[in-house]
Amino acid sequence: MAKRRDHKNSNLTRKTGGREIKQSFLIVCEGEKTEPDYFKAFRMTTATVKAVGQAMNTMTLVSKAISIREADKQKKLRYDQCWVVFDKDDFPAKDFNQAILSAEKNGFHVAYSNQAFEYWFLLHFNLYTGALHRNRYAEMLTKLTGIPYAKNEGHGAVMYNLLKARQPKAIANAERVLTEIANGNPAEEESSTTVHRLVQELNKFL
Repeated sequence: MAKRRDHKNSNLTRKTGGREIKQSFLIVCEGEKTEPDYFKAFRMTTATVKAVGQAMNTMTLVSKAISIREADKQKKLRYDQCWVVFDKDDFPAKDFNQAILSAEKNGFHVAYSNQAFEYWFLLHFNLYTGALHRNRYAEMLTKLTGIPYAKNEGHGAVMYNLLKARQPKAIANAERVLTEIANGNPAEEESSTTVHRLVQELNKFL
């Protein structure tokens, strides 16, 4: 059973000797381009973001994220919030759910999507519920945005800027979906996402 964390009480800043120190985020993504480019596009003023894509999935990605955090710790780099971002895709339900549990056990928050990250983009336009295969996402986004959707480098940033004004609607839609279908088994909750929770955290530091 995957437990979802509540981030409402996250501290916005830390202070050392009366001096305000920026918050720091580590975001380790399954996708190599779209997801990290999207999160790097947030114009942070009181936080720093390290967003990296690993071309890994579920448990492998979680293990890699832990190793990245530990390697950075050895370099005296510490993060206030650590996140992993990955998709259900066609991976076994057990692997998907176990990855969420493992990440949270090791101090990571999870921004997952069932089936894929682009579902978060779709929610900026409409409330899509029920099974929706990820093979349809690109065509749907192309029609909705008026520009060809692609996973090319830099397109994640394009989507951020294009959809930024619609974020409140997307967040509301994502929360509504979870309210209606959440049953403690994220692998069975298609379609759904928790990407909006990471977005909400980043928005605190714009």
